[in-house]
Amino acid sequence: MLPSKWRPLISLTLAAAVLIGASAIVSGSNGDEPITPNDEFPVISIDGTPAIDPSSYRLAVNGTVQNDLDLTLDELKAMPPVTVTAELRSVSGPEGRARWTGVPLRTVLDMAVLDSSSQDVVFYSADEYSTSLTVEDASAADVLICYEMNGEPLPPDQGFPIRIVAPGHWGYKWGKWVTNIEVVDYDHRGYWESRGWSDNARMTPQSDWYYHAALLTAAGVAGALSGASGMVNGWRRINGRPYLVSPRVHTYLGYAFTILSIAALIWWVSQTYAYRGAVGYTWHGRLAVPAVVVGVIGMVTGALLVRRRKDVRWLHTLSSVLGLTAFVLTIVLGLLLAYG
Repeated sequence: MLPSKWRPLISLTLAAAVLIGASAIVSGSNGDEPITPNDEFPVISIDGTPAIDPSSYRLAVNGTVQNDLDLTLDELKAMPPVTVTAELRSVSGPEGRARWTGVPLRTVLDMAVLDSSSQDVVFYSADEYSTSLTVEDASAADVLICYEMNGEPLPPDQGFPIRIVAPGHWGYKWGKWVTNIEVVDYDHRGYWESRGWSDNARMTPQSDWYYHAALLTAAGVAGALSGASGMVNGWRRINGRPYLVSPRVHTYLGYAFTILSIAALIWWVSQTYAYRGAVGYTWHGRLAVPAVVVGVIGMVTGALLVRRRKDVRWLHTLSSVLGLTAFVLTIVLGLLLAYG
C-alpha cells in the first residue's frame, strides 16, 4: 500500500489536476482576459496583405436585396458606431482579444432591405478570400463592419480599411479587406468551407479547446506521477530495497494517464475534423497518435507485469519513457500553436 505520508501529496496533486482543468473550462467564458496590443495580434491570411487606398475604397452591398449600396469609408464612419470587446480564435491555435469599433452589419443590411428569399450574407475580400454567415447570424447586434481596433484604424494586416467582426464564430468567419457583401438565396461555401471546414463555425465551450486542455492537464499529472513512482520503485528494486510507492498505485496512475490521453486524442480528432475538415495537419496532431499508441503499450505491459510477466519489464520501461516523452513534446507543440 501507499505509505501514509505520500497519500496527502498524491490526493492534493490529483485535486490540483481537476481544479486546473476546471479553470481552463471556466476561462472560456471569462470576459476579463487582457486586450492584445495591435502589434502583437496574430496575423493570418491566405496570400499576404493587400494594399488598399482608403480614399478610393468602396464597399458594395448587393444580391437578393432591394437597394444596392456603394458605401465609402467616410460614409460608414458617419453611421452610429458600436464597440464590442471580443476574442478572435483561429482553429490553428493563435488568438487575440481586442476592442472592435464599427457599424453593426444589420444596420447596412436594413438599408439594403433583404428579400424574403435571402439565406446567406457573403463577404468577398480583396485577396480573393470569401466566407459567409447566415442571415440570422449576420443580424446579431455584435456582428460589425469594423474599421477600428483598440481605438486605432485597423492595421493593414488586420484588414484595413474594413473587416468583419463575428463574435462567437471561429476566426475564418472574420473576413478581412472586405470589398463586397453579397446577400444570396443559397448556402454559400467560402474559401475554407468549400475545403471541408465547418459552415457555421460557431464556438461553444464544448467545441472549443478548453475540454481538450483539461483532459491533457489531468493526463499530464497522472503520467508524471506514474513515471516518477515507476522510476523510484525501479531504482529501489534494483538496489534490493522495498517499494516506496505501492505498485498498485503506480499501475492505476498509468491507467489514468493512458485513458485520459486517449480521451484527449478522441476529442481533438472529432473537433479538428469538424472544424478543419482534416486531421494530422500539424506536428502537434501527428505526434499525438504515436504518443497514445506507445502509452497503450505501456499500459498493457504494465498489466502483464501485475500478472508476474517479468519478461515484458524492458518493454514496459521503454514504452513508458517514450510515451511520456512524446506526450510532453505534443504539449509543447500545442502550446507553440496556440501562443507561438
